[in-house]
Amino acid sequence: MLTQKKIEAAKPLDRIYKLADQDGLYLAVTPAGGKSWRYNHAQGGKQQTKTYGRWPAMSLADARAAHAAFQDEPDTAPTFRAVAEDWLRIKLPTLSNPKHQHQTRETLERHVFSEIGDKPLDQIKRVKLVEVVKAVDALGIIETAHRVAGRIGMVFAYAQDCGIIEATPATGLTRVLSPRKVKQHMPCIPPKEAKQLMQDIDNYGEEVTRLGLKLLALTFVRVGELRAMRWDEIDGGFWIVPEDRMKMGKPHVVPLSAQAIDVLDRLRQINGDAELVLDSPERPGHPLSENTLLFALYRLGYRGRMTAHGFRALASTVLNEQSPFTKDAIERQLAHKETDAVRAAYHRAEYLEERVKMMGWWGLWLSSRATQQDQTRSA
Repeated sequence: MLTQKKIEAAKPLDRIYKLADQDGLYLAVTPAGGKSWRYNHAQGGKQQTKTYGRWPAMSLADARAAHAAFQDEPDTAPTFRAVAEDWLRIKLPTLSNPKHQHQTRETLERHVFSEIGDKPLDQIKRVKLVEVVKAVDALGIIETAHRVAGRIGMVFAYAQDCGIIEATPATGLTRVLSPRKVKQHMPCIPPKEAKQLMQDIDNYGEEVTRLGLKLLALTFVRVGELRAMRWDEIDGGFWIVPEDRMKMGKPHVVPLSAQAIDVLDRLRQINGDAELVLDSPERPGHPLSENTLLFALYRLGYRGRMTAHGFRALASTVLNEQSPFTKDAIERQLAHKETDAVRAAYHRAEYLEERVKMMGWWGLWLSSRATQQDQTRSA
């Protein structure tokens, strides 16, 4: 134990050193001659240093009294919100999709922080976590409930890895939730019905919608990418879809077949003065709505059998099963994985030469289905 005499006699050295008292209390002496009362302890699984004050402003007796009072305080872990914010700082930069980043934080803020955000992590019981996720499930948003359960589990696992808690109560939370719905593939006709589909589209009455469906079939992009297509994105025989409209967040190159260029030429006669290729006849300055293309397929008799998104599945099936092109080139055209900037993208994009030929082949397949069948059988 320290005495007043020992404290006064303590001289500075070239490095900080400790003079131990009792119950972990010590006096730290710095090279500058400063002396402060400190205590090293574990809090929430992490090593912390408590500083009570400096000597001589705080006497030995006062330091012991402060130390005794501090030891009577409960040792609490950081709150769920504090640990979750640390986890988000690490997790969010790994998510390339800004929408996914927003959803990850938003699910915690909306469904979790208000319930357990301010509770110390080591005081949150499993029964409370079950209550939180079941409350989301009760809203009927089952997919969100599963995501909430997963993110709570990841926060607790992060806390366990950091030594804040010894064990996590958040494993297997999805067991108490309604089962996820099995994701249904978008309806798509079999390839043998493609000829009839294209003939039916050719007979559709409203011209911009008809041309939009044909262009969707010829390019097999996502509907949102096509609807927002602008004339200034067309560069010769290529359509360069900017990165802000792409799911992967990178520009996408669509080689345009002769058939696609014919459709665009007709659309230019109709909408050439507008910014949008598929400028709506009903609402000039706005693109065709997503439902416009879908409902057109319904009116043609394809409800439950074909959707606008189904053209991607049709192209994938035919190109993989009937065309001479490599799977890598097909996937690159479907998966939007170009990494180059917009200006140089189509000069250096992987498999571009093969993709140009492939899109030409696809254009012929759609426009001359019977001929393509004969060629396939004789090959």
